[in-house]
Amino acid sequence: MTVVATETLWRSLTCMPNPGVETRAQLEDALYSIGCEGLWDHVLDGFRVEDWSAENFESDPGFVSGESEPALLTAYFPVASQSHLAELSLKLEALNLVSGPPRLDVVENEDWLENWRQNFTVTELTEKTLVVPTWQKLPESETRMGLRIYPGQGFGTGTHETTRLAALFLEQELEQALTPVNVLDVGTGSGILAVLAAKRGAARVTALDIDEDALMNARENCEHNLVHEQISLSSTPVTALQDDFNLVVANIIAPVLRQLAPVFPTLLKPGGRLILSGILLDQLPELTKLYTELGFVIKDSKTFGEWTAFICEFQ
Repeated sequence: MTVVATETLWRSLTCMPNPGVETRAQLEDALYSIGCEGLWDHVLDGFRVEDWSAENFESDPGFVSGESEPALLTAYFPVASQSHLAELSLKLEALNLVSGPPRLDVVENEDWLENWRQNFTVTELTEKTLVVPTWQKLPESETRMGLRIYPGQGFGTGTHETTRLAALFLEQELEQALTPVNVLDVGTGSGILAVLAAKRGAARVTALDIDEDALMNARENCEHNLVHEQISLSSTPVTALQDDFNLVVANIIAPVLRQLAPVFPTLLKPGGRLILSGILLDQLPELTKLYTELGFVIKDSKTFGEWTAFICEFQ
């Protein structure tokens, strides 16, 4: 799932989400409704316990005893939104969406990027593919394919469940293809899915993102993987595309997938396939119904934790 950092200063809101798919969906909707531009799931690393209110850990005796690390969610907002965050924090507690009061911080853009880089290591994207930081080398004995990724301003390093789900379907489709496949990656971020498509044999890949910094990072990653001639990067809105494709992948969030639903049929060749990821489990029935009504046939779905993705075919 894409996270983009383009401001010099950011406000961050870090909270401990209460469990449950519906709770998580409500939490994300509340964050995005006031301008959240990125979410980061992580554990307590980077925070000192003494700096965090004890109230946040009252519901997690395992952490207090040293048996577990609490799962945290950090949302990033432009500083212009900071006047709304205190009110939002109270709202999240009142709705019982978080455990204890959220923590608010001002974050330097470069500090945020450096934090990502320090915690980014070789990651399994699929059983057959690894994501490798550009400053690391794989052992010579490693037989899996490596995607060399530098985590710049268009985040997407293969650690999030939504990226892995999309990658599984993408890899599966390209391995089974009998003829050359033209792929469209909507919301490419760091370009990880576009790079995967190119390295798995796509004839041509078009990768879109509305953020120029993300496209710059994606271009850099295409060059690291020697696939820059196979991939066309563009900030063209998906609604303005004139081409059609055999395969489209969109790892975004459910509200955007709902909004773009009428556009996708115009982008696919007859019999073309569409991979949708970034969907919470309880959002799946509504989305599959919507896409079925538009003429898509649902072929398969996969689940990873609270997240799901599905692939459908346009008739």
